[in-house]
Amino acid sequence: MKDAALSLEQTPPLAVPLIFMLTAPFFAVLASLIAITHPEALSNRWDPAMIAMTHLLTLGFITMVMVGALQQLLPVLAGVQLSNPLRLSRVIYFGLATGTLVLCAGFLLMLPVLIGAGASLLGVSFLWLIARLLLAIVQSEASTQVTRGMKLALFSFLVTLLLGLYLAAGYTLPQVSMQRTLTSLHIGWGLFGWVGILVFTISYQVVPMFQVTPKYPDLMIRWLAVAIFSSLVLISFTRVTAPLPGGTGDLLVLAFESVMAAGFALYALMTIRLQQQRRRRVADVTMDYWRFGLTCLLLALVTIALADGAKVSFPGIDLMIGTLMIVGFTMSLITGMLYKIIPFLVWLHLTNTIDISTRWQQKIPNMKKIVPDRHARFQFRLHLVAVGLILTSLQFKEIVEVAAIAFMLSNLYLAFNLVRGAAVYRRVVSQASHTTQ
Repeated sequence: MKDAALSLEQTPPLAVPLIFMLTAPFFAVLASLIAITHPEALSNRWDPAMIAMTHLLTLGFITMVMVGALQQLLPVLAGVQLSNPLRLSRVIYFGLATGTLVLCAGFLLMLPVLIGAGASLLGVSFLWLIARLLLAIVQSEASTQVTRGMKLALFSFLVTLLLGLYLAAGYTLPQVSMQRTLTSLHIGWGLFGWVGILVFTISYQVVPMFQVTPKYPDLMIRWLAVAIFSSLVLISFTRVTAPLPGGTGDLLVLAFESVMAAGFALYALMTIRLQQQRRRRVADVTMDYWRFGLTCLLLALVTIALADGAKVSFPGIDLMIGTLMIVGFTMSLITGMLYKIIPFLVWLHLTNTIDISTRWQQKIPNMKKIVPDRHARFQFRLHLVAVGLILTSLQFKEIVEVAAIAFMLSNLYLAFNLVRGAAVYRRVVSQASHTTQ
């Protein structure tokens, strides 16, 4: 992606994405605290504390960052103009943060009224957000390639939301039967649809720009997200309709899941290949995050293939796949992106705020100084240790608390790095105003 393709004049106020991105690590810290106080939860994916921890990570960390990123990227990448972006972001932030906390408290305490209240708040907030974003995309004149992936990610988000609301109703309302079979669809649409397709779409833009790589193949940009979305639709249709004779339905689901696995493997291998061809051969902690995250994705895909195809199973295999996908793959890539996006946003808004014709142009810090590399690299090492300990704790329960403490320290240090970087904006603007007076 060339800089000329960016509509930088359309960038929303810095507070729009920043509040989401700076808050996200603290939800991971809360998940760590639950693991410390409920170590037995890591033995059972259906344990209420495990469900609470999962939603703290998927809603509180992953979705929190992605919602903030969408509000930043749509105007800049697609030229999509969002009306009253600051007010929209504040309302959505309140609904997402409060709804996640209430929902997870409901799961942790098994109080149906809290589960219902949290799900309702999240549902209203997300439905409004999805409608606003889709309407803005439809009304824009952005190219199909730029917006196709975002549309499919938002539709996947909508399906994830509706399935989640139905499952929450099963906890809350006696009239609604709890159908745990829908949980796998909820997880699939969330991880492979909403998260996966949006990660693809963002990668097509930020990997060539920030990591100075060649661009992704046009055929991949055009069809990969479509293939993943179509596979999810077909899997869902096969599972919710009447069973097909002779196990045909299971074979069809396996075939569609194989298409999805092949698509994600293609994305991982192509991204690694492009990174190897990058023009700037300097050490970059973001690259380390991406390599580690993509490796976790490939390990998760191999484990899924062994479980579904070869019927390999062992205690904790579901939690292992979840850890690799959520913490190893998604959180690693998102953290790597944050170490590029936040310095870039701070630099961009400083450039726009301070009159570039004055000598203050020379006072704008280099992006590398906004979040120093040594701090980001130290947090990366903490992240590696935490993921390794979490995976090990699935088999050796004695170290669950140690793994949780390591994960908590990693995310606290991430929060420190991001808040410290964001504070550069206020400090430099304050210095510029004081001097010009």
